[in-house]
Amino acid sequence: MTILQSHPQDAIPRNRSTKAQKGPTVVKYVGEHLALEFSAKLQHAGVLNGSRGFLVTENGRDISDEYREVIFLEWPSPQHLRDFVASPELLEHRVKMKPYVDGPTDVKLFNIDSDDISSFFAVDALVEYLVVKPRDTSEAGVQSVSQYLQSELGSAKAMVGSSSNLETREIAVVSIFASDSDLNTARASAARQQLLTELAKTASTTSLVAHVKKVIPPAEK
Repeated sequence: MTILQSHPQDAIPRNRSTKAQKGPTVVKYVGEHLALEFSAKLQHAGVLNGSRGFLVTENGRDISDEYREVIFLEWPSPQHLRDFVASPELLEHRVKMKPYVDGPTDVKLFNIDSDDISSFFAVDALVEYLVVKPRDTSEAGVQSVSQYLQSELGSAKAMVGSSSNLETREIAVVSIFASDSDLNTARASAARQQLLTELAKTASTTSLVAHVKKVIPPAEK
């Protein structure tokens, strides 16, 4: 699975002679024009499934007004992603997006051991993306934390995967919920609190929550 994050600028586009238009305008323009075009490029590059949305909270703090986009993608293989990263199509998209985002888009590839990643993309959903950064970033250190998470959560509760393209290794724990109340119930559980307490001994964690919609393959009209 690949997770992409981008950070829209406050103005669209930047022009000294015009008054800056705030975030919602950026989101509307990008969503109606560049996002659809990018989804088509991704599908052509081999992406099997994709969901897109915006982060609404970070560690419980409301960040909905920051319009931080997140995209979850399922690729047939890591090579398909590598080919796309090196492609002129991605370069073209980045050039078009440059006026509307602060800095480059974060592209994170995670190796997730799951027999059915596709089930994650079956419905529009509320997603919690838990970013886990082990303090011991050696292969053994990352694997130790990853194995602990997999044993505690199991594939039925979450997808767990370690990064394969980042200098500083991370682990992604991705869970889907039917509603905010379901997420809040899960967060308040004793098992969740115990998990975070144990994780704090060996890693830092950041909880990101987003409402996502399936965009690849596109819905039939």
